[in-house]
Amino acid sequence: MAHREVEETFMDQVDELRKKFSNNFKDNIQKNVYDQRDLDRFQLEDLYACCFLRHQQGSIDKACDMVDVSLRWRKELALNDLTEASFPLAMHESGAIFYRNHAKNGNPILHIMVAKHRKDTFPALTVRQFIAWHIDKEFLANPGKRIVVLIDMTDAGLTNVDIDLTKFEISCFTTYYPALLAYLLIFEMPWVLNAIWNVIKKLLNAEQQKFVLLVKKPQITQYIDRDQLLVHLGGSDTYKYSYVPVSENVCSTHNHDSDNESLVSSTEQSSTSSSVLRKRVTFSGLRKSLTFDGFAAAELEDQSLSHKTVNNVHHGSLADIRPANHLTFNMDLDKGDSLSHIQISNTSKQRLSFKVKTTSPDVYRVKPHTGFLAVGEQIDISILLPNGHRSGDTKDKFLVMLLMVRDDVNENNLDLLSSMWKSVSRDSKEYMEYRLICDKVYGSASTGTIVTKPVIKSMTTQFSNSSLEQKVEMVAVQQQELANQLKKIVLLLKLLIICIAMVIICVLFRGF
Repeated sequence: MAHREVEETFMDQVDELRKKFSNNFKDNIQKNVYDQRDLDRFQLEDLYACCFLRHQQGSIDKACDMVDVSLRWRKELALNDLTEASFPLAMHESGAIFYRNHAKNGNPILHIMVAKHRKDTFPALTVRQFIAWHIDKEFLANPGKRIVVLIDMTDAGLTNVDIDLTKFEISCFTTYYPALLAYLLIFEMPWVLNAIWNVIKKLLNAEQQKFVLLVKKPQITQYIDRDQLLVHLGGSDTYKYSYVPVSENVCSTHNHDSDNESLVSSTEQSSTSSSVLRKRVTFSGLRKSLTFDGFAAAELEDQSLSHKTVNNVHHGSLADIRPANHLTFNMDLDKGDSLSHIQISNTSKQRLSFKVKTTSPDVYRVKPHTGFLAVGEQIDISILLPNGHRSGDTKDKFLVMLLMVRDDVNENNLDLLSSMWKSVSRDSKEYMEYRLICDKVYGSASTGTIVTKPVIKSMTTQFSNSSLEQKVEMVAVQQQELANQLKKIVLLLKLLIICIAMVIICVLFRGF
C-alpha cells in the first residue's frame, strides 16, 4: 500500500513534472528512446510519477532528469518484456535472491545471497535482468512503498564477489528506482573482502553511501527483529528457500503483503507482460486459489455449461456479461488505438461490487476497473489497447469478478470491502467470476484483409562493462595473491614456533 506522504506532499507537482519532461525530452519521445509502456505509466499513474519527486525531495529539474535515466535504463534491460520464463530454471532454483519477512520499519526485505552467486555462470546481462525483475515486481505492485535490501555475505569468498554487479545493485535503488530503498544492509562482510569493499565504496557517490550500512549479528537486530531474521542471521525464522514455479504457487511468492495478487488490475498496479507459464489469482484467507491461466477453448465452453449463453451474452448467476467468450480488438493497420467493451448487467436481487482484471495490466487501459452496480443497473467498461502494443500476446485474458455487498458498503469504507473480497469463497452463491479471452485481428481499412498476427517479443540489448570487469579481475587477483602470501606467513610462523620450541627443549636438556 502506498505511503500517504507520497500522495500529499508532491502530488500537486506531478502535472508540472510531466509537462517539463515532455518539453525537455520531446526528441527522445519522438525517437522511441523509451518503452511506450513506461511512458504511459508515467503519464497516467500519478503515484508512479510522484515517486520521482519524492526521491529528489521535490526538485522538478532533478526528478525530470531521473525519469529520463530510469526510462532509458528500463528499455535497455527490456524490463517490461521479462517474465518468469525469461530466465533459466537454475537461476530460480539458486536461491540467490528472494523476498522474506519485514524490517522494523514495516518494509519487506529483499535477500541477496552473495554466496549463491558465481561470476560467469550466467551472462552478466541476464543476471542483471534477473535482479531487476525481482525488484520491479515489488516496485510496480506497490509504488511509493520502500523495501530493505539485505546483502547477505555469509560464507562468501573471492569467487562470489562481483564489484560490477554490486555497483549495479546499489545503482538500482539510487538511480533507477525512485523512492524505493529504505536502506541497504551488508551483513557479515569477511575481512578478506574489505579491500574489495573499499573499491566499491570509491565507486559510490556521497548520496549512495548514505543508504549502505555494514552490519554483523549484534547490530542487525537494530533494523530487523529476531523473529523476522533467518536462523543463520541470528534470528528464529527456520525458513529454507525453495523455488516454487508460478504454475504451482498457490500463495504469493513472498510472504509480505499476502493480499497482493498474481493477476492484477490494469490500473491498480502494473506488472510484467503475461507469461507463457500459468498464473493464479490468490486472495489472502482463502484455502483455494482462483486460477486464471492459459485455458483452451474447451475450458471456455465448460464455464458456460452451468449458465446460458445466448446472442453473445453470458447469463451468469449474478449478472449478464457481454461478450460471452471472446473480447475482440480490431487492429486496423490504418488506424491507431483499438477499443473494445465489456458490458455487465446486474440481474441479481442485491447490489454488486465488481473488478475487472487482466493478465497484461501494463498493456491495456481499463475504465472503470472497479465499482458498484445497483440492482438492475448496467455498466459499459471500456478497454483500450494502445497502438504501440499491437505486437502483444494474442492470448491475453480478462477476468470479471462480482460480489454481493450491502448497501452501506461504498467508497468511504474500502477496508470493509477489501475484507469481504478476501474472505469470499469461490463456491459462494454471493460470488461470480467469468473469463474472457482476447482476439486480436489485423487488417487494413483499404483492403479489408484480416490476418492473425503472431506474438513478437523484443530482444534485450547488450551493453558493455569491460572496464569495470577489468577492475574486478585486478582486485580478485590481488586478493588471491594476498591470501596466498598470508598462507605462507602462517606456515612460516608455525615453523618458527616449532624451531623455538625445539631450542627451548634442547636448552632444558642441557641443564640436566
